[in-house]
Amino acid sequence: MLVDINNISLDKKDKRRIAVILIAALVIKLILAFTLSSDLRSDSLDYHKLAVSMVKNAEYSLDGKPTASSTIGYPLFIAGVYLVTGADQLYVRIAQSLLEVLTGLLFFMFCLKYFDIKRSVQALAVFSFFPSNILYTQTLLSESLFGLLALVILYYFYTGKIDWKIFLIGMISGYAFLVRSSFMFSMLIFPIALFVYGRKYFEGFQHKRTKRAIQYAVYFFAGAAIVVLPWLIRNKIVLNTFSTGTHGGSTFWSGSNPEATGTWYHKIEDTNPIFSIQDEAERDKAFYKAGMEYALKNPHKFAVLGVKKLVYFFSSERMVLLYFTPDEGRARTSSEVYRSINPLIIALVNLPYFAVMILGTWGLMLMRKKRFILYGYIFTWLLTFFIFVALARYHYVLIPLFVMGTVKFASENRFRLTHFNLKQKIFGALVTLFFIAIWGVEFYLIYK
Repeated sequence: MLVDINNISLDKKDKRRIAVILIAALVIKLILAFTLSSDLRSDSLDYHKLAVSMVKNAEYSLDGKPTASSTIGYPLFIAGVYLVTGADQLYVRIAQSLLEVLTGLLFFMFCLKYFDIKRSVQALAVFSFFPSNILYTQTLLSESLFGLLALVILYYFYTGKIDWKIFLIGMISGYAFLVRSSFMFSMLIFPIALFVYGRKYFEGFQHKRTKRAIQYAVYFFAGAAIVVLPWLIRNKIVLNTFSTGTHGGSTFWSGSNPEATGTWYHKIEDTNPIFSIQDEAERDKAFYKAGMEYALKNPHKFAVLGVKKLVYFFSSERMVLLYFTPDEGRARTSSEVYRSINPLIIALVNLPYFAVMILGTWGLMLMRKKRFILYGYIFTWLLTFFIFVALARYHYVLIPLFVMGTVKFASENRFRLTHFNLKQKIFGALVTLFFIAIWGVEFYLIYK
């Protein structure tokens, strides 16, 4: 019996392979859910407290105080789990492990837009057993949930037809924005794609295509607005700000000040009195003002800091490994804690990441279908963290695309460089050297 997906038929053997991959990955995650321990801290602790507040008190507050320090999307998801199971992070891990089955299926279907069944199954296997992907399902962090939402949106815009469902996709995009506000720039790529690929999405003459593109762009933004506006109105009523989150100013200033390193640095809250402002809306504005003044007066330094942020963005999978180390407060820096982790575990998690990022860079240059969406999504995500402070875990969002690039380069191109023009070879070589330099310096500084 054959099942048709995207005009490609899956026989029983194909379906069996997909099921084995997804079930095996799920079993690994469920085992880790019951055996891998972690201390809630930083963002994950805040998410937990916000979720508990919603369930117990029906209000969005942190330590008894109404807040918008984090956008509501991910805490709302945790609250939904807690409402059913009780406030135990174990059940969030289980829920995220189950969500990853859907993410895997979506990833496979997305791969079929570029590859045949065999290559798509290979990509699914790499993605499903990618060490850091498995570990992120065991955290109280937004990566797993956002990853699923992002793939839903990407998959829709890679279909051959745009219809009324774009309104629902807009709603999903709005929720994805509330899960990760850093989605703001990347979110704009999709309605723009309606105009870029109007000939493929819509039939008829140029005027008709433009009219349809405008119509569906309005549907997209209307769907997003329905989801986002209630949160903005709540923030205006409760905190007197229409900001989606009052953390934006501090993340901007942290990457745009005389002491900035490109990421959150040790004891950062001791470096500026703005952190002591009690009104978080005013604190947010003050941070934006201070960061903007520094950037405008020192554009060259801001540009250099932007590069440093990308260095941290593409650094090793340290964040997900540090998540499962004991909470020591500020006793040691993250680098000191990272150094104490078993080197074999560090290698197990990082070597696949290194391979996928390097090979994926070359393979992504060979992708031909709807490049504006593919490259635009990557570029806007990087632009976001060129402007704001960067952390290593933020590159998680791009892993599916780099996995696809890896399969493209390794399986179809067979590691040859003959299919690249001179500009692509230069770009690929520079990015590869950039990655190697980042990881080489990082581990030299850790183990010196």
